[in-house]
Amino acid sequence: MRPFPLKQVCLGWHDAGTYNKNIEEWPLRGGANGNLRFEIELKQTLSSQSSFSGLVNALKLLQPIKDKYSGVTYADLFQLASATAMEEAGGPKFPMKYGRVDVSEPEQCPEEGRLPGK
Repeated sequence: MRPFPLKQVCLGWHDAGTYNKNIEEWPLRGGANGNLRFEIELKQTLSSQSSFSGLVNALKLLQPIKDKYSGVTYADLFQLASATAMEEAGGPKFPMKYGRVDVSEPEQCPEEGRLPGK
């Protein structure tokens, strides 16, 4: 099994889990937008979910891939890593669609408390 498979799944979930269908304007509606690469977003996630502290390691694992393939967005990379980790762990193969847009600055991240169950 590859390193950090659970953390890769968590990375995809935390990046996408802030989606709110009732908000029409992007990036305010949240969703898979690469926001976890910003320190403010990581701190919010880590402070509320201490068991997810391995997200930093998952990000470090993916950064060389992002560096090599700079045209791939963080949002797509996080979702691909999550789906691949689930598949590698024996789960189903997820059909992937690409073309997600990254937020460009921390101020575009969704407000804290948007993950379900909070």
